[in-house]
Amino acid sequence: MTKISVIVPVYNVEAYLPKCISSLVKQTFTDFEVILVNDGSTDSSAELCESYADQYPLLIKSYTKPNGGLSDARNFGMQYATGQYVMFLDSDDHLAPNALTNMYALTNEGNKKIVECDFYWEYPDKKIKDQAPKYVSLKDYMIRGRVVAWNKLYLRTWLLDTKVKFPKGKLYEDQDFFFKLVTYLTDITEVAVDRECEVYYVQRQTSISYSETTRIAEILWIYQDIIDFYQTKGLFETYYLELEYRFVRNLLGNVLLRKVVKLKDKQLKRQLLDQIWQQKKIWFPDFAKNPYLRQKSKVDLYLRCINPLTYRLFYL
Repeated sequence: MTKISVIVPVYNVEAYLPKCISSLVKQTFTDFEVILVNDGSTDSSAELCESYADQYPLLIKSYTKPNGGLSDARNFGMQYATGQYVMFLDSDDHLAPNALTNMYALTNEGNKKIVECDFYWEYPDKKIKDQAPKYVSLKDYMIRGRVVAWNKLYLRTWLLDTKVKFPKGKLYEDQDFFFKLVTYLTDITEVAVDRECEVYYVQRQTSISYSETTRIAEILWIYQDIIDFYQTKGLFETYYLELEYRFVRNLLGNVLLRKVVKLKDKQLKRQLLDQIWQQKKIWFPDFAKNPYLRQKSKVDLYLRCINPLTYRLFYL
């Protein structure tokens, strides 16, 4: 059995794919396979995938499918994975040379279900380290864990048993995947953390189109899907405070401040502001009483200040 399967979804990344593949070819780890999934690319990405498979036949396999989005490509690649562990690497990112060696060393011979690593946010002119805290419990992991899928190894048999997949055709797919998967862990000791920055998370300098901004509201679909999942499993009350804090923090922080308030379309901006506030009231009407808000951080101070009056300021 191969020790690691690296699944790389590929869609119109001809400018980035060579660096990604180069980082995989140069790994110090040797017992792994690369599964390239060309998701209906319209540039030269498809030809690049085939050429890499021809050049490295023992390492790289290339598959092509009709365009279905990132989630669909990841799910598709899983059927061809044979590794003990699986990794989902985005095709515009790249790995440090010892990434797979260091991460696999922490699997404890298959006893860890997830091994995550620290990473760099790579900008054109700088790199910023993203370092994990020391997780002390599964609830703590839900509160402070990095929800991204691409900085982790997953025990493949366990992942298949959970039947958790990425939601097809939706943005924020990693959040759906992460919060569902956490429920299948029995203890935080099943998660290991590699303190080295192994992944370079490349930040593309591209503008956001109108069609993409209208999809901001898909975070509400994702959160409803997660809540429905927890309710079906009878876990919503158990993890209510953690979901409440994490979801509202993201809605009023990352989504609101970084995306919605920057929209130039005033009608769309108002629509999204209304949707976010109404869903917060429906899902988590007593958020102000959440005990995690007592933490002494600027973010929590900001969240404690949000009320119907201060929220109206975002409409201006």
